[in-house]
Amino acid sequence: NRWYKYINSSIEHSKSTQLTIKYVYSGEPPDILLNQVKHVLNLTQIYHLNIEQEISINRLMQIIHLLPDLITLKINSLSFYRSITFTNQVFPTTSSIEHAKKIKYVYLEKTHKIQDIYFLMTFCPQMEYLNVECIKNKNIELFLRNILHVINNNRYEYLRLLCIYITKADDQMIKRLNKMIGDEKLKISIDSLVVN
Repeated sequence: NRWYKYINSSIEHSKSTQLTIKYVYSGEPPDILLNQVKHVLNLTQIYHLNIEQEISINRLMQIIHLLPDLITLKINSLSFYRSITFTNQVFPTTSSIEHAKKIKYVYLEKTHKIQDIYFLMTFCPQMEYLNVECIKNKNIELFLRNILHVINNNRYEYLRLLCIYITKADDQMIKRLNKMIGDEKLKISIDSLVVN
């Protein structure tokens, strides 16, 4: 939470309206939630979205389609219930992709698969800050190597800060990560490692 609070504190106060979605029912017709979001938008603009439960990629895109001014996105976790097709007629995907380009700060609380990160990096190509927490049963060195290769190969020039919370980290791990980065000639350095 510290990363998210720090980023939020640095954003203009005039753009501080946050929408928090506490429950996302996968079996519920999407119109119910989307109509509630539309109702909120009649009252104010939304700059920050916080989704406190797991959400499917499709439902996330439906919500972001309605929020053209998003700056931050905080998600509990992602699920891939069905494959994403960019010709899906259920909602205008082009708008959600355009709106996602404006998102600068992304916080993913629980990562189940590296595909979660790949999706967010593709969906929010201009994000500057990515925070990932609760990487369960992951080989952190392999996980980080894969992410850094994606960043380098796809030239994500906007990404300035990658925060990965690791529950079991020490100086040896930092040395191994820095060595791996040097050995693979990755254009990035680890200045610090946040340990919870």
